[in-house]
Amino acid sequence: MQAFIETRYEYHWSPLIGCLSALLHPIPSHVVGGVTGLSYRPPDERSLPPSLAGGLSALGARARVVDRERPNRVDRFRARRRLRSELQRGRAAAVFGVGESAFGPTWGLIVGVDDERQAWRRDGPMTEQVSPWLAESALRDGRLQLITLERSSSPDATQWASAAATAWQDSVGIGIDWMTLLIEQLDSAVELEPQRFAYDIQALAANWGEAAAFWREHGRATSSATSSPAAPSAQAAAISLSRCATLFPYPMGGQPNHPGVRNSAAGFLREAVDSLSVGH
Repeated sequence: MQAFIETRYEYHWSPLIGCLSALLHPIPSHVVGGVTGLSYRPPDERSLPPSLAGGLSALGARARVVDRERPNRVDRFRARRRLRSELQRGRAAAVFGVGESAFGPTWGLIVGVDDERQAWRRDGPMTEQVSPWLAESALRDGRLQLITLERSSSPDATQWASAAATAWQDSVGIGIDWMTLLIEQLDSAVELEPQRFAYDIQALAANWGEAAAFWREHGRATSSATSSPAAPSAQAAAISLSRCATLFPYPMGGQPNHPGVRNSAAGFLREAVDSLSVGH
């Protein structure tokens, strides 16, 4: 079998948002992240929000999600069969472990298959630098996560804010917990790796910047979202996090082990946590 489709990964600090944005094109990434809840969670979080399928439905797509912590042989056989079926229908799939970040495997897109090569054609973070081909056997290792989408309707903006309000309640607490953990690291004597810490902070600030943009545009689209404190909370958090991000330019990383820098960063993160706690 050979099958290749023209779907391109859209670069994003949160690779799963980049994958879903490509599959849902031309819906912008800040809408994808805001409606699904992915903008409110740690960018490297592999735990999928429970509201993901509902958010994708509001965006006009029917989702099929596979998430197996300990997949067996049958799970992997069915996953490969599903991927081939999607490609035959002209649809890509988001799969964890297909993309490559500077810190390990991440989400990417399966956009083709070639049985002669015994490999998948992939597109995602760093795949062009590493290789656009992924051995079919590579999907046999570790946790199995894949998302396939089928367009079910035209996107309806009137549904977006309502779905995003549910996603906010499902996910923002996880974001608060992650920021709290970063504060604890900054307050401790633990030595931080500059590039990795800068990546985390930049991704965090980017995601919440998009969350704020979503709520500014769509926060009053439904009466249920009108009274939601998500819009001002997201905006305030995004401002604090953008200030924090200026301390840690990526890829150089800044000086996360300098006491003054750590104190300033912890202060900005506390401001963001306080803003989100009010909205949560």
